[in-house]
Amino acid sequence: MALKKDKSDEIPEAKIRQAIWMMKTNKTKKAICEHLGIAYNTKRLDNIINDFLEKQERLVQLKKMAKQKEFTEAEKRQMAKDYQEGETVTSIAERNYISSQKVKSFLLEVGVPIRARKKNAAAQTDHVVQDLDIKFKVNDRVFHGPSNCFATITRVRDEEYVEWLRSGLQKYVEMYPWTPNSKYSEPKEGIHYEIYWILEDLTMMKLSAVKNIIRSVETHIEQYGRESYDLWIEGDASHWRMGIPRHELFPVITK
Repeated sequence: MALKKDKSDEIPEAKIRQAIWMMKTNKTKKAICEHLGIAYNTKRLDNIINDFLEKQERLVQLKKMAKQKEFTEAEKRQMAKDYQEGETVTSIAERNYISSQKVKSFLLEVGVPIRARKKNAAAQTDHVVQDLDIKFKVNDRVFHGPSNCFATITRVRDEEYVEWLRSGLQKYVEMYPWTPNSKYSEPKEGIHYEIYWILEDLTMMKLSAVKNIIRSVETHIEQYGRESYDLWIEGDASHWRMGIPRHELFPVITK
């Protein structure tokens, strides 16, 4: 149902509407051509005006047909997919010749989070009924409601992750020689030595940091009964987020 474009599409719609008004007020065709930014050519001027009026009439008919149309579940899901890929409600509405409100009603029906229009505002998610038992995988694309941003899963913080953290090897690294004195009666961790933990992928972290991560993951599982996630937040201010609860994340429709 897409409308065919021609050279008159290069002229802004507002200018063509003004030209039609100028014709009604008996302005000369030469003046109207100058207003449109084209060479004085009455035939081209008439074609531009007539094409515009025909398209407007065709648009009215298409909107009337779309208003009476029963959209299928597949069509609604496609709109939701387009929206989750970053397209605006207005753009989807214009392409389907329906109102923005109708598109939003479809998004609510399908259960898609509604992006906030204000910067730093949370998305509208109260209408979404999630199956929280669905577990995301690394590289899955999701929508993070509180930050109103799309994101990619970079790590799953679950029981398996805890076991993986515990499976490392300890490495003692001397940093600054210790000698008995009144301030330090024995070597102090963080000053005279560090204890590192080497994981299977050769990642090396301080043992104290690993213990804190394990404690954090286990506390989260105990509190919520499910895993948390590390994310790469997309957008102009892309950044890492760690330990995000499952209920704050929403799947992105892929088909």
